[in-house]
Amino acid sequence: MALALSRALAAQPHVCSAQTADSASSGNAEWSPPLDRAITVRGANLSLRDALDRVATAARIRLSYSAEQVPLDRAVCVSADASPAGRVLADLLSGTNVAAVVVGADQVVLSPRMRPARADGPGMAPTLGVLDRVVVTGTAGGGTPAKELAVGLDVLNGRTLARDNTNTISDALDSYVPGVWSWAQSPSNMLSSYASIRGASSFGLSYPKIYIDGIEVANPLLLSRFAPGAIDHIEVIRGPQGAALYGADAISGVVNIVTRHDGGDGDGAHAAIRSTVGTSQSSYARGVMAQDHALSLVTGTSTRSMDLNVSGSTMGSFVPNGYSRDLMASGGGRIVGNTGSITTTARLFFEQAGVPSSPLVQTPMSSSPGGPPATTTRNGSPQTVTEYTIGATALHMPGQAWVDSFVVGVDGYRLSNVQTNYTPVPSIVDSALRAAQGGADRATLRASRVFRFRADDPTRGSLTLSAEHATLRASTLTSSAFVYGNRGPGSSGGPGGQDSRQDVLTPLVTWQNSTGVTAQANAAINNTLFFTSGVRLEEDSRLAPGDRFVTLPMFGIADVNDVGPFTMKLRAAYGRGIRPPSTMQRWQMWQPQTAEQAALGPEVQSGTEVGVDLMLHQALTVQLTRFDQRASGLIQQVPFASDSALTGRRMQYIAQNVGEISNSGWELGATSTLSRVTMNASFAAVDSRVRKLAPGYTGDLETGDRMLQVPAITAGFGATWTGDAWTASLGGTRAFNWINYDEVALAQTWLSGTESVHQMVGPELRNFWRRYTGGLHLRASISHDFRRDFSVEVTGDNLLNYQSGEPDNITIIPGRTIMSGVRIKF
Repeated sequence: MALALSRALAAQPHVCSAQTADSASSGNAEWSPPLDRAITVRGANLSLRDALDRVATAARIRLSYSAEQVPLDRAVCVSADASPAGRVLADLLSGTNVAAVVVGADQVVLSPRMRPARADGPGMAPTLGVLDRVVVTGTAGGGTPAKELAVGLDVLNGRTLARDNTNTISDALDSYVPGVWSWAQSPSNMLSSYASIRGASSFGLSYPKIYIDGIEVANPLLLSRFAPGAIDHIEVIRGPQGAALYGADAISGVVNIVTRHDGGDGDGAHAAIRSTVGTSQSSYARGVMAQDHALSLVTGTSTRSMDLNVSGSTMGSFVPNGYSRDLMASGGGRIVGNTGSITTTARLFFEQAGVPSSPLVQTPMSSSPGGPPATTTRNGSPQTVTEYTIGATALHMPGQAWVDSFVVGVDGYRLSNVQTNYTPVPSIVDSALRAAQGGADRATLRASRVFRFRADDPTRGSLTLSAEHATLRASTLTSSAFVYGNRGPGSSGGPGGQDSRQDVLTPLVTWQNSTGVTAQANAAINNTLFFTSGVRLEEDSRLAPGDRFVTLPMFGIADVNDVGPFTMKLRAAYGRGIRPPSTMQRWQMWQPQTAEQAALGPEVQSGTEVGVDLMLHQALTVQLTRFDQRASGLIQQVPFASDSALTGRRMQYIAQNVGEISNSGWELGATSTLSRVTMNASFAAVDSRVRKLAPGYTGDLETGDRMLQVPAITAGFGATWTGDAWTASLGGTRAFNWINYDEVALAQTWLSGTESVHQMVGPELRNFWRRYTGGLHLRASISHDFRRDFSVEVTGDNLLNYQSGEPDNITIIPGRTIMSGVRIKF
């Protein structure tokens, strides 16, 4: 620490000095109208987007630019007193290859320069790269440069996701975020499945807390698809460090999806159409039709804009009746004023999927052993889900001393007719899907104020105070009993007896409320050494009476210095998070609740991360992180036998605390840009093990066991080449070495009727464990621009045709899918 302090005190500060018309080299006469208008603008630690918006508002000009050419998330500072708008824009844009060009009485376009830009000027941060982008996640309000954060944070660019044709959460996280793994999802499965977020923060049901433009999603497991053309970027925090800002349920991480509000591009385009059609296949179907279409409409400028994005896709029956259709629409608007802005957002997602018949096993609903495959269909209707988000964000920035932000919004869903292939030991994801059937609406209200001290100085500080309240109303259908039974020989249904399922659904309406107050302090010493500490006091109605108040702390430190040609950042952070046992995705699945279940405490995870980030200008960025975390109170759905002479074979379930789990490992992420080639890679090695069993636990885990379904290694890579008219990309992801149940063997054993239920519960269930190795999911795309506004493309997904074996041997996903289409802008 002393060495870091000495380096920080010796470092040369980067000061945002005030500029006036008199100090400008040639005053206002150098600039043609309207760039000669004198403006006064001040702001520190702004994103370039916010700084441009302030300049446009102060100068009363309409500013247009292409977000692909301007680094809008770059951190800048601006301090101008009665200085010409042209001079302020020139300083802000130094270090980029764009310049302000007047095209009308009050219209200015940021256009590419004819020759490379000059070296960085005083308006830009001293180094250009990921450490200088401004991010929202990781701070309680107002945004901050990533270089000041003590936690490992990943930012996924929406245009990169659109270029790679990435439109699912699993593809985005697996490819770009080390330490996070989400299984590739079958189109007919309504729910996302997270295998690992730095190990297991829950038994088989780990998931991050997800926000869309600051509005909390009612059920993060239902958010599986997005329209990449509507996304500006996605910010991801891994581990419990985000709980001090985002409260309960942020036990394993936070995902903040920020939508686009750019207005019209600098080239004048206000609409874009993308249409692709192709075929997919599986081992059970050939020539399955697949489609993906999208329409984007934008209007306005950087200070007044509106947008609408509509997309839809279909996948045919790659397994019997395994089709899906979805429609997404999102839109919003933004108004920027002299001292603030208002942004609105709205989202609607609808999906309809068939009820697939498994070609691998017969479910317990088959009419007789040896009969045709069947599912647990209660009627002939398809599965449907509808999700929505609506809300607004307001920022008030009267100067550099303080910033106010307000978020209000509602997110909800309606889920009906969910169907699963019930096996004797149903997966946690299937249980969560049944638990979510019905609907829920979550309202979010948040207000924060950031006080900045000496904001222009390299040695500075800030204090953030925020308050948040969330209310969830859930109206769902829950199982009053959930058993598998076989009435034995002599009963109807054949010599072996008929398997039957009793799943009595009853409506259940519940309310959940949480209120949190957060205080976060940040300090910077000579713009080199950064300290962060925060604490959240939260009251949550899902916790037991008398213990509804929890304290969630976080603190960290980061040291940023130049080492030869590299910029190096050393960081360390600690955090603690909780997940109440009655969280939306799990509180219904174990009804009716027993006294033992009522005594279950919250799941808790705490631990540290340390890391080093190396950056070589814009050419190379490497992030290495070591994490050590402990999770306790994890809840498992434990099967037990309830045989009787009257009912025959029966199996029921009870929720039990597993005990204490350790999660440790290494994460490595890298990005590189060399000439026309951009590359990225991610790698994570995770050791997630049972360290201590809870008293009275009767499940199949033992001390020292690896947690089920958590891969030991996950990796992803990608490379993109961009030419004058051609663009090509290649990427892949793979998980290695995990343990899970042999679901096919479990189903066949149950259906045979030869095994006692006692041989399929408790320690005997370990006989059905098996090791999985995974396969490489490879994707590629190529496109050609015939004109600036017209291009064709060909994309391929799952090129190696890997269809099964993840996360178990009963799940099937579409095989090789080849699609081609066009993009048109006008």
